Amino acid sequence: MTKRIAPALLIATAWAGSIASVAVAADSMTAAPDPKPAYAYATNGVLNVRNPGAIWKLLVDRSNLGGGELEMAELTLAAGTQVQGHTHGALEIIYVLSGQFGHEVNGHYTLLQPGMVGIVRPGDQVRHLVPKLGDARVLIIWAPAGEAQRIIDYTKGASIVPPTESKAAP
Repeated sequence: MTKRIAPALLIATAWAGSIASVAVAADSMTAAPDPKPAYAYATNGVLNVRNPGAIWKLLVDRSNLGGGELEMAELTLAAGTQVQGHTHGALEIIYVLSGQFGHEVNGHYTLLQPGMVGIVRPGDQVRHLVPKLGDARVLIIWAPAGEAQRIIDYTKGASIVPPTESKAAP
């Protein structure tokens, strides 16, 4: 035998549940912000490393992302630079900001221009070449994290001061 619930009781229960949901949402909007977030809400990078022919600016790593989903770096390579063949244990995405960037993956060569993206899957054999015409500046993303510390010597770098929080525009 099924029990019947009066329609008025169903409406009252639904209404009470809605009011409770609104109260919880309003309370969460007025809660004080977390004084020490688990990640940086904004960053101008973590580390600058200057090597002969290469300037690394590590933009995102575990320290300011709060997790190991990815790492991101800006790299400037001098004209004529040739990076020997190598592999990565993570996905590598290269976005060309300026200059030309030779990108050879598994024997297939493409000369990347500004606005183009090069992709390297884990285990691919890759090498990079910068034509002698001028320096190349690229944005590199590795996912998951771990490649930056394998490639960049953190001990030779200079830490970047985090940005200060500013007031929102009215």
